[in-house]
Amino acid sequence: MQRTRDAAQRLDDDARAVISWLDAEFPGLVISMELQRHHSCEDYEIAHVEPRVTDRLRRHEARDAAEKALTALGWSLKPEGRDVRSTFHRPSQAQSAHARLTDIARVRRAVKQANTTRASHCPSSARQE
Repeated sequence: MQRTRDAAQRLDDDARAVISWLDAEFPGLVISMELQRHHSCEDYEIAHVEPRVTDRLRRHEARDAAEKALTALGWSLKPEGRDVRSTFHRPSQAQSAHARLTDIARVRRAVKQANTTRASHCPSSARQE
């Protein structure tokens, strides 16, 4: 039970970091972010990410970025299932500028590390001799 509470707290922390990062990466685009989890999700699984945006044509771009960031932070996307519960996250004006910058830097590092790891395992990037 404690593990599940820890995962829920981590999801709140990671969602706050990701929404801050999205706000920095897409200034003025992302209004809020909805995270859905199935009732049957394991501790570090989410079902769906849906950012609310000001420019509907860029919604998929923001969602892809949010999914990439959450995956880089250790969350798995498991869209299968039925009943979901949602949490909504907005860029926090109550959060200090220092805390926001710390969150943004944490997500940027995770995404960069995930991209580096993927590139090193990609066969097309392997050197041909």
